[in-house]
Amino acid sequence: ELMRLLTESGVKVLEGTSVSEFSYVPPPGADDEYIEMKLNDGSTMQTDLFFAATGRYPVGKNEETGLESAGVEVADRGMVGIDKKTLATSSKNVYAAGDVIGPPALASTSMEQAQRAVSAMFHEGDDDVTKDANHDDPLSIGVWTIPEMGYFGLTKEQAEKEGYSVVEGTARFDQCLRGRVFAPDGLCKLVVDEKEGTVLGCHLIGKEAAEMVHYGMALVKAGTSIFEILQTVYTAVTFHELFKEAALDANSKLDFGVEWQEIFAILQAECDVDFSEDYLREKFDSIDEDGSGELDEEEMGALFGAMGRTVSKRIIANIMRLSDTDGNGTIDFGEFKAIFDKIGCPAVEE
Repeated sequence: ELMRLLTESGVKVLEGTSVSEFSYVPPPGADDEYIEMKLNDGSTMQTDLFFAATGRYPVGKNEETGLESAGVEVADRGMVGIDKKTLATSSKNVYAAGDVIGPPALASTSMEQAQRAVSAMFHEGDDDVTKDANHDDPLSIGVWTIPEMGYFGLTKEQAEKEGYSVVEGTARFDQCLRGRVFAPDGLCKLVVDEKEGTVLGCHLIGKEAAEMVHYGMALVKAGTSIFEILQTVYTAVTFHELFKEAALDANSKLDFGVEWQEIFAILQAECDVDFSEDYLREKFDSIDEDGSGELDEEEMGALFGAMGRTVSKRIIANIMRLSDTDGNGTIDFGEFKAIFDKIGCPAVEE
């Protein structure tokens, strides 16, 4: 999406490209001349301006700072080493916070670090004021580009690497009224745990992305499910409606989406039976009197009754509609068992 928006804005992106040589650099004042460069693929390019992102680093090793003479250990790149809990340095009574201790080197994180350092400085007694602090906690990221970007939590690749099976729900900015009118270009994406429906990551490109990412962060940190998002009424003509659209898209990719939640709640109301395959097969076969291996709607109602579950005709009709994956109007044992595989009631303890 970002590459598409950049291309439509007239930006040409050369991936995997670097400058191997500057063939000609105009002297100061020669504004009508161009810089000539040779690229790593052998081609040449002319441009009127060249920016190089070389990064930045603290100047802790600069003797003018006096850090080393004060006994503060300074790394090769000039960053000050700290205790990640208390922000204490290697020198007694010297604490450090902000850019000098290295990434992420942001104003917001620097303020939090300074507050934690001051708390540690004046701490008295047995209570550990830093026990809940985690210096490496993930942060919500806002990128102030055109278009803006924001993200928090896991990407699909990161989630799968951590053992999750996930789906992605996406919504284009023009899927909400505010986006359609004021800023149609952009994307809201939620990374969702396929098993539980919880939001694991939020990724945004578009207008106000660096603002909206904080709501995405709240969803991830609270373990909010897309089913809860779908039950939330969002103020009309706001960009936050995109989260509901993205949740709807993710829901459409789940085997057991929001329509199943009421059914599961009813079937789990008294989860006092071990729904083993043998138990389910015994109950299924007892209702399947003609031995067809298929149950119609009336027989499904009788089956749940035999299992001690009083289920309304409306719920039975929904089960038939949602479970009948082959569309033949009946439910076979595999389709029936899949419902209880998802419920996963624990075995009864003797």
